[in-house]
Amino acid sequence: MKRLFLFCAGLAASLGAQTAPLVKPNVANTITLHAYADNWCAIFINGKLVAADAIDFLPHNQIAVRIFPEYPMTIAVLAKDNADPATGLEYGNQIGDGGFILKLGDGTVTNARWKAKAFFTGPLNSDIVRPQVTRTPLPERWYARDFDDSGWGFATEYTAARVGPDGDYVAADFSGAAFIWTSDLNLDNTVIFRTTVPAPAGYVKRWNTTPDLDVTQFPAELGPVAPAGGTTGQLANLSTRAQVGVDANVLIPGFVLSGTTTRTVLVRAVGPGLAAFGVGGVLGDPTLTVFRGAAAIATNDNWQEQPDAAAVASAAVQAGAFALATGSRDSALVLTLEPGAYTFQVAGVGRTTGTALVEVYVLP
Repeated sequence: MKRLFLFCAGLAASLGAQTAPLVKPNVANTITLHAYADNWCAIFINGKLVAADAIDFLPHNQIAVRIFPEYPMTIAVLAKDNADPATGLEYGNQIGDGGFILKLGDGTVTNARWKAKAFFTGPLNSDIVRPQVTRTPLPERWYARDFDDSGWGFATEYTAARVGPDGDYVAADFSGAAFIWTSDLNLDNTVIFRTTVPAPAGYVKRWNTTPDLDVTQFPAELGPVAPAGGTTGQLANLSTRAQVGVDANVLIPGFVLSGTTTRTVLVRAVGPGLAAFGVGGVLGDPTLTVFRGAAAIATNDNWQEQPDAAAVASAAVQAGAFALATGSRDSALVLTLEPGAYTFQVAGVGRTTGTALVEVYVLP
């Protein structure tokens, strides 16, 4: 009888464990994240994007979102100051300054214990007459929990008076937090910050469910889609026509190459070539620069003034693109690219403005 009792008691405990009620998280389990950047930021927590400044040109913009804390919590932030990629200057010939501040509802704040590293600096030596810049490609998976930042330096704290926040900045939302950047607030224009937050003393996770929603494939879902027939679908052409201004108003579209293999692409910035289609006010002499992250990987001004001009013409035929006129000032490049995100900057020689067409063809 004693053995039977113990068996029944164990079975009851097992059944009780199996039928324990599911506890779902609710709004009361969230904490609020406040962040402010001069000029722009994107925030990752435990490898997931949780917030991004939706207004990339507004110099002073505060954002607030709710998050579920999952400890230990790794926070990674990409922060950018307003700076021309080619010169590091803003608004023509000015040297700007950056600044980032964050506070979470659990008491986490930005301070000098955060790691910080710059990836785009300029103008070097504060030279606004002959500005030069340096760029380092962003490291792969810089936002991941297991990324090794042990070799990075620490952030430098700055006062609010030095950064000069305005707009919708609410100082009370950041009590106890400090503005941070690298040691060079003026010249470092792209900075990554990282920190890991342990669970607060006495913290107890109050829900026992996990999400069935899978957003981990979202970057891949932006790329090629396999149709029902079994063959792989692929984006063949991307184009946009827009007015090209100067400084922050140059044209900067972008796209993502998914997959695991390199692809060859034809990229064009067409200005004069649009006149043949009846487009007025075209950009007379566009320049084209291709970036991966903050690093410029290729540039062209006038498509025939490069060693592989014949390859550019041949690629246009292969892609079914209209031909560029001999001697035209349109720009084009044929590139073999690794999978990843790319942007293309189109500007006018001599700070000229006008309408331009940017095209990207993925070659077979």
